[in-house]
Amino acid sequence: MKLKNLILAYTYLLFIPIGFAQIVNSGTLKINASTTVYFGDEYTNKTGATHNNDGDLYLNSNFINNGTTVATAGTTYFVSATNAIQTISGSTNNINFYNLQLNLSAVGKKGVSVVDNFGLFVKNSVSLLSGDLRLVGEAQLIQTHTGITANTNSDPGKLLRDQQGIASTYGYNFWSSPVNNGGTFSFTGNLFDGTDSSINSFAPQQIAFSTGSPYNGTPSVLDGSSNVVTPLKISTDWLYKYSRGAASGYASWVALTSISTLSPGEGYTMKGSGTVSSSQNYVFKGVPNDGTYTFSITSGESSLLGNPYPSALDCTKFINDNLSVVTTLYFWVDGGSTSHYLSDYLGGYATRNLTGGTPPSLASSLIGGLGTSSSVTGPSQYMAVGQGFFVEAVGTGTITFDNSQRVFQTEGSGASTYYKTSSGNEDNTKSKGDTARNRGNSFIRIGYEDPEGFHRQLLLGFLPESPADINYNPGYDALMSDEREDELFYIIENDFTKKYVIQGVGAFDINDEFPLGLKISQEGQHTIMLDTIENIDGVVVFLKDKELRRVYDLSTSNFKFDFPAGEYLNRFSLVFKSLQSLGEEDFVLNNEINVYYNKNKGIVINNQGGLQLDNVFVFNTLGQKITQVKNNLLNQSEIIIPFNQKQGMYLVVVSSEKGTETYKIIN
Repeated sequence: MKLKNLILAYTYLLFIPIGFAQIVNSGTLKINASTTVYFGDEYTNKTGATHNNDGDLYLNSNFINNGTTVATAGTTYFVSATNAIQTISGSTNNINFYNLQLNLSAVGKKGVSVVDNFGLFVKNSVSLLSGDLRLVGEAQLIQTHTGITANTNSDPGKLLRDQQGIASTYGYNFWSSPVNNGGTFSFTGNLFDGTDSSINSFAPQQIAFSTGSPYNGTPSVLDGSSNVVTPLKISTDWLYKYSRGAASGYASWVALTSISTLSPGEGYTMKGSGTVSSSQNYVFKGVPNDGTYTFSITSGESSLLGNPYPSALDCTKFINDNLSVVTTLYFWVDGGSTSHYLSDYLGGYATRNLTGGTPPSLASSLIGGLGTSSSVTGPSQYMAVGQGFFVEAVGTGTITFDNSQRVFQTEGSGASTYYKTSSGNEDNTKSKGDTARNRGNSFIRIGYEDPEGFHRQLLLGFLPESPADINYNPGYDALMSDEREDELFYIIENDFTKKYVIQGVGAFDINDEFPLGLKISQEGQHTIMLDTIENIDGVVVFLKDKELRRVYDLSTSNFKFDFPAGEYLNRFSLVFKSLQSLGEEDFVLNNEINVYYNKNKGIVINNQGGLQLDNVFVFNTLGQKITQVKNNLLNQSEIIIPFNQKQGMYLVVVSSEKGTETYKIIN
């Protein structure tokens, strides 16, 4: 049966498609308010067609949407008496209903399955009277009404939605449930084993629990057909929530049990099952979270929260809605922990604010599957289903989640991210989903690596349409949350007590200068580098050393150094002017040779470019020669000259195959 340009305005209309395999709309189908329509066979809304339902539509089979769907009233009912599973699918990857109700009566009924990577938009309520609503893979449910939830906890049917977490028994994930039972989430009753979801989509088994030594979870036991015979176990020793408290207060961690309850939007920690797979799949099963959820918080307190919805959450919208109390989101990323001892944990916090995202500081060797550290660029604008995160309150007030923050963005598109481990958490900054890039914003990412190989990335964002400027801007500048002993950071407004990992300003200005702080605890090779430049053409990034009156072109090569331990808070900055336009005669551009003083070693000449050196002279400020070195200069990347002169400024003159150059040092 084909419906073309058909408007239904009858109180009751029954289609009996005798001899037809399906019902197809190839034009405009309008079901008016107070109109009831029954479709007995599979219904397809074709490409270019419009399905406009303000009445009540009863479906006995599948709904395939390849066109446009509109709904401002009415209800779409899935009520099959003959099909155990009805499906929602289509090439548009989305569908719109006003109200949705499931009330299947078929023998062996299971429910309605929404195919992978599909957005199910419901303006008002979801009612699951009989049968479950299964979101397969990256399918998401987005309800768009305002106010409190329109769903009911009395429905026997449930929503089922997968999410993958860390496999390791030693590594943490921060979680948050997209479903509830009776208004709260509990591990017993809402969290299920998803190991065999691909073959038992509607029938996951309740996860089991263990406690005590060896403090590890265990993986599922499968039969020969990959069905779960014995469900996975989770160690309850690592189930915690973080009750409002100081950012570093371990007393604020609250232990949870298998029957503990959490409110929608509360976050929790959980370690993995030890499965040999790259990740562990779980199924959340319950009433879909919907509507507004609020949390009170006091300035200076931290809280572990999470995305409460079975859809992605727009981080930018969430921060803007809560800007008076929350300016930055922090996501824990495991770095390959192999022990339960706190001192052995590997990992750190990825950071997201209105400017963009940065990854945690992790050793390059731990960032598997992504090549180099610079390929990891932190959380995207869209937070995945089930993702937990930390906030630190900048003001006293209420944190609010609501439906306006919900979006349909899948992890597979690169637009949303669920943080499991350091492997596979790359933010695709070129994704169409990142509106910051689409607005013409541009970014510079500076990398710093300490002698242990831990890589810290700093983000500098230029946002022409934002209110941000060179000073501190709430929501655009983000403090570092997991400070290491060796760090590079932004200094804003000359406040040396604060270390920023993200700085957002207005439009790019070649005259701007961005101060950097450097903290060193150990000697060895430290490196400052340019990770990436995004959406800026023809810009050269220089590292300016105000003490030695030198600049280094990070666009050409990395700056490697071995400074004495200490803090360097007023020495370095990022600048963008060329050598000729610096306006200071003493500044020299040279990346191939780096000369500095180390109190434990003496004068260090770092010959990064492998130049052939002929002579090295050291003079005091009166022009008197202190020492000369001309032997053993060939094929050495680092030359050390013992130096025990009194404190002051000295000149180091290096003669190389490219000529003679003078460097200033202060001992």
